[in-house]
This record gives sequence, C-alpha cells and structure tokens, in this order.
Amino acid sequence: MLFKKKNISSLHIPHNKNTAGLVPTRIDTPKEVVLPMNVTSHAMNASKPAVSVGDHVRVGQVVACEEGSFSTFIHAPISGTVTSIEPMKFRSEQEVLAITIESDGKMELSPDIKKPEFNTCDEFLQAVNNGGIVGLGGAAFPIWAKLREATNPDYNVDTVLINAAECEPYITSDHRIMLEEGNMLKAGIDLLHKYIGAERFVICIEDNKQDAIDNLTKIFEGDSCVEIQPLPSIYPQGAKQVLLYNVTGKVVKGGQRMASLGVLITNVSSVTKMAEYMTTGMPLVERIVTVDGTAVKEPKNVKAPIGTPISHIIEQAGGLKSEAFKVLIGGPMLGTAVSSLDQPIQKVANAVLFMTKKEAAQLEPSVCIRCGRCMANCPVNLNLEGIAAAMELEDEDKKYARLKDLGVGQCIECACCSYVCPAHKPIMQTNNESRKFMKKYQAAHAEEGRK
Repeated sequence: MLFKKKNISSLHIPHNKNTAGLVPTRIDTPKEVVLPMNVTSHAMNASKPAVSVGDHVRVGQVVACEEGSFSTFIHAPISGTVTSIEPMKFRSEQEVLAITIESDGKMELSPDIKKPEFNTCDEFLQAVNNGGIVGLGGAAFPIWAKLREATNPDYNVDTVLINAAECEPYITSDHRIMLEEGNMLKAGIDLLHKYIGAERFVICIEDNKQDAIDNLTKIFEGDSCVEIQPLPSIYPQGAKQVLLYNVTGKVVKGGQRMASLGVLITNVSSVTKMAEYMTTGMPLVERIVTVDGTAVKEPKNVKAPIGTPISHIIEQAGGLKSEAFKVLIGGPMLGTAVSSLDQPIQKVANAVLFMTKKEAAQLEPSVCIRCGRCMANCPVNLNLEGIAAAMELEDEDKKYARLKDLGVGQCIECACCSYVCPAHKPIMQTNNESRKFMKKYQAAHAEEGRK
C-alpha cells in the first residue's frame, strides 16, 4: 500500500502545457549535428572519440566510447562525414570536445544496428551501457550505472518509481511518450523486473495528465507488479527527494544512497528508450523535444536527432513570432539559458523554450522583507536566510562551518525559493554559489592534507 501523508511540495505554478495534445512530428534532417563529449554540464567524465575527421558514419554507429564510470557511448544520429573534432564552448562558456557531422541527406542506418543478446544481469547491464542510454529527466546519469547500483547485494531494491510527473511548465515530452509508446514502456519495466529483481513498480504521474493515466492503466491491467499512481499537480513533484517522500514516505539523507532505502527512481522516457534499444537495436540517437514559449510561432513536439542546432529546431516550428529575449534548454524553473542558437540539443534536452522579454526579464532585486515565503516553500526545509547570511562571512573557515551546519548541500535546485520571493532575490543562485564555495574549500584543504 502506498504511504499516505501530506505532500512536502506545495507550490502551484502555471502548467502552460500547450503541446500536450500534439503528436510529435519528425523534423527535417539538419545539415549538421554537433555532439559534445560531455552529455551535461555536470562533473562527468568525457566520452572518447572513436572516429576521425573525414570518416563517413551512419545512423546508430558508435562515434564515441565511454571513458570512465560516468561517461557514455555516443552514436551518430545522422549519416554523413565527420568534419571536425575540436573544443567548443557550450554551457557557462566551458570548452568541451565535440564531434561535428555533416549530413549526406541519406540517413543510412549502420549495419551495426542489431538487437543485443543478453541472458544474465551483467550482460543486460552491458547492453544498456552499449545503447548510450542516460537519464532523460535532467541529470543524464548513465542508466546502466544506476541499475548496477540497484543490484548491489548490500542493498535490497524492491521498489522502482517511474518518474512521469513532468512537473515543469510547458514540457510535454514525457507525456507524449506515455501516450505514443506505452507498450515500449511496458517492455522496459518487464526487463527491469527480470534482470534487476524489483517486485514493485510505481508509475508516478501528475493528475493533470489524465489521458496518460488512462492509457497506462489499460496497458498494465492485470499486471500485479505495476501501480499507476496519480499525484497532485504541484511543483516540484518530480524532484527525486520529493517524489520519494510523497509516494513512499521515505526520506533520503545527505550522503545516503537512494538504493540503501530499497528504492530506485528513473525517468519514464529513460525506461522507454532503454526498451527501444534492447528490443530493436536502435541506440539513443533522437528524442522528443517540446518547442514552446511565448515567442514561438507554432508550439509543437518534435522528434529531433541528438546534436541538432537550436536554430534548425525553431525553423521546424515555424520560426518566431516575436523577438526571443531568453532561450532555455529545459523548463522555465530549472532550464539552462543558451547564448547562441548554434548550440545543439543534447540527450537530456526535453524542451527548448523561447521567451519574450515581458516573460523572462529578470526583475531588479530589492531588500529582503523577511516574509519567510522562501523557507515555507522549500521542500527540504533549508534555512535560506541563514545561508545568505553565511555567505557574507569573510572568514572562510567560519563560512564553511556555518554552511555545512545549515545543510546547504541538501538543496535540490528546484528554484521554488526564487520563484516566490517578492523581493526578487536570486536565492537559488546564492545556494549554488555556496555549494561551489564548499567544494572549492574542501578541495583546497584536501590538497593541503596531501602536502
């Protein structure tokens, strides 16, 4: 039986799910794609190129191999010629090695595409790894590594929460996956049941997606291992700590592994894409992307090759009806602003939003009025006023000790605090800066200890 308790998330924000009823359409093949060797801006190992400039590649061919535990295989999303392998600037102006492929317009499939063979858990995990499947809900963490942890004999993972909340405004890519590819989701859950050993699967969907709830209820009818759990449409329902508590009543503490609680959380699109590779041999080379925002002429869901430039995607949505003041990859709460439309979408890009100045302009912050709204809406109950005060301390030892005591590392970066602040204070930015300070402080003192 599911745990019943008051939800710890309570923020109601406009849904703006304008594209929920729109079937994804495949875009025209872009002239070129750009594939960064780091799939996200997180501290993950970069993949290693497996091709050279001038090589001809086909769809589904490996162009980069994993290099370390937290990198991933990368496959060609189009057929064509490798024109460059060089550092490029991406998020936060960081330089990342990237492979550029110029399309030949043919979209020829690689002869390497074939259904993987596996009979044991280890073979299954290796197959998932080979498909380049990563978390498609935001983190882009390699799925095989998460599944491997779930099979650790030190843990007893018996419950898998399929995160289908999709609580961010505008984004409907997961919603459409549940409507278009529900049977593939079932195939993915069946594979996890067989090879990971979990006995209980809970598909967690916000109740503003009734058609998806109805569709999956029919598909999983009679399956005693699978539950469809509607959840209130409140933000940030999809954050893993929030989802864990709201569905199971369990709380993950700082430094604690989710698997140690007997739970695995994975995104609905991740499970579906995993099943697609395992049943067809087609690796992760394209994904559904929501194209929306107040500046977009024709909001829609599209199927786009990984590495497609944003400029090509907006052309496929009819262009802009007004000037875009801000362009985001992801949602308006957690998305990353981009400085150039030449930037490509990566595996984790579930949406590209084009916002007008009226909607996206950052308001000038004023003096904190100590209303307490930020702390009242923080899902993990952080003392945000205390964190801001700690960041003003000049003594770094005292600053570090205070921030550690305040538990700023538990911030889930949901941006609820900044959203509700009447003074328009950049509270989440302050939290992020405090966490960066703590990592820098720890690294410096670790280096001193080695001397």
